[in-house]
Amino acid sequence: MIECKIGIYLGYLMAIYTISSMYYLIATSCIGTPFKDSLTEKQIAIKKQSAKLRKNIFLQGIGIGIVLCLVFRPFRKC
Repeated sequence: MIECKIGIYLGYLMAIYTISSMYYLIATSCIGTPFKDSLTEKQIAIKKQSAKLRKNIFLQGIGIGIVLCLVFRPFRKC
């Protein structure tokens, strides 16, 4: 018999966060870094735009993580 040592909701939250982080790393690997790419006075505007883009990508990852956990239910036996 399999015995779970963590709460089921904590397990789902950890899985969703891990999936979101992996998605974020993959999705942002090709968008570059604004401060390395630009040394002009427009850096603040570039940073804000980049932060918004990265935030949206991370939120998409959370959504993907939720969907995957709802579909596969990896902790249903807990």
